[in-house]
Amino acid sequence: MKRCLLVVVVFLFCYCFVFSQNQITISSITITGNKITKEDIILREIVFSKNSTVSASDLEQKIKESKENLINLKLFNFVEISHTITGSAAQVTIDVTERWYFWPYPVFEISERNFNTWWQEFKASNYSDFSRLNYGLFLNWENFRGRNELIKLKLRKGFKEHYLFAYEIPYFNKKKTIGINTNFQLFRRKKSFYKTENDALLYYTNNDEFTTKDYEFNTELLYRKGVHKTHKLKFYYFLSDVDSVIINKNSNYLYNNSNSGSYSKFTYQFVNENRDYVEYPLHGYYLHFEGTKYVKGTSPVNHFEIIGKAEKHIELKDRFFLGSSFKGKWSSNGYQPYFSQKGFGFDDYVRGYEYYVVDGQDFWLSKTVLKYALIEKTNFNIPYVKMKQFNKSHYSLYLGLFSDMGYVIDEQTNEHNTLSNSLLWGNGISLDYVTYYDKLLRIEFSVNHLGEKGVFLHFSNPFGIKK
Repeated sequence: MKRCLLVVVVFLFCYCFVFSQNQITISSITITGNKITKEDIILREIVFSKNSTVSASDLEQKIKESKENLINLKLFNFVEISHTITGSAAQVTIDVTERWYFWPYPVFEISERNFNTWWQEFKASNYSDFSRLNYGLFLNWENFRGRNELIKLKLRKGFKEHYLFAYEIPYFNKKKTIGINTNFQLFRRKKSFYKTENDALLYYTNNDEFTTKDYEFNTELLYRKGVHKTHKLKFYYFLSDVDSVIINKNSNYLYNNSNSGSYSKFTYQFVNENRDYVEYPLHGYYLHFEGTKYVKGTSPVNHFEIIGKAEKHIELKDRFFLGSSFKGKWSSNGYQPYFSQKGFGFDDYVRGYEYYVVDGQDFWLSKTVLKYALIEKTNFNIPYVKMKQFNKSHYSLYLGLFSDMGYVIDEQTNEHNTLSNSLLWGNGISLDYVTYYDKLLRIEFSVNHLGEKGVFLHFSNPFGIKK
């Protein structure tokens, strides 16, 4: 009996000794390179804290996750996290390379849904119509006060005038869990689309007069207790003033026999963000849910809407990556005036149908891509550039095979639009170039179910980014 008791005691002692040896205490966290960014903004994204205890096996994973969280703040071009272990204590060093945050720059851009649509119109004019261009001044002040706040001011003239003021505060309480974002926008168009026919937009102009004026006000309250999950409550108000001719050409535009229409909407949104790099993810997953109640003003917009999205990215092996997403939208049976409908062709689209607009009240959209890293992320220094925000860059290059499918349900369609209420699919190959400051260039060759082939140019992630 005594011998058995002795064996148990020795076993427990050895177990406790080994267990204690595998536990690491974070004795210090040192942050370098943050000349503007406050330390608490950085520490907010770290999944460990000073004096916390983690297992030796978990430490590397927590460092990796913390690095991804900091990159996704979009405040830094580079983040390096190193550590040294002395006995059972670990000293962690976080070194960041801050971006340039104050951007007053001129606006010179195309005014279309995508580059190919603009080029098609430009080519049809024998390369002489430069009217579909916008110009102006844009002030973008990121990381305002070093607290990850954002100020936007835009004064844009041209084909689609745009005046914007936005202020985003990620946290205003001591626990850094509650934030608020708000913006006001005014759009004015001299050439305005008023109807979709043959799955294309029809436009109206009245000499040099503005034919539509859209006013938007949006404010949201967000709650982010941890790192990955965010809850948002949004209020949105929209008012549109249009030329009487537009109402005559499409009585469903506002559906109120008036030149002015308005509505409001209240939205709850939940986001679970676990992608390694939101602008071009290779690992992780993303979940999105939102429910919106539209409230009629002077236009009869009075329906309920649910949107859900799931996205997953994995590394197969040897530079091969697989990404897929599924998004769905459901609306109640409330009537939707033309100006409030959104199917495919704007924010969401099936690749291969960039030239088309597919109106509808409900849809589902599936995207899949298999990518191979021709050039993995490569860092390089830019000679003769002294500023740290610009003298070090990175690039990567990916070859992809993609397949998209989607279906738009339109209960208000007419016989001139054939792409709604039918299965759409597009397949093709892509070449993606990714570099710093979240810049991305996509060149795609695709074939759709109509047998149409084309080369398309894009400047964003095909899965869409976090909003």
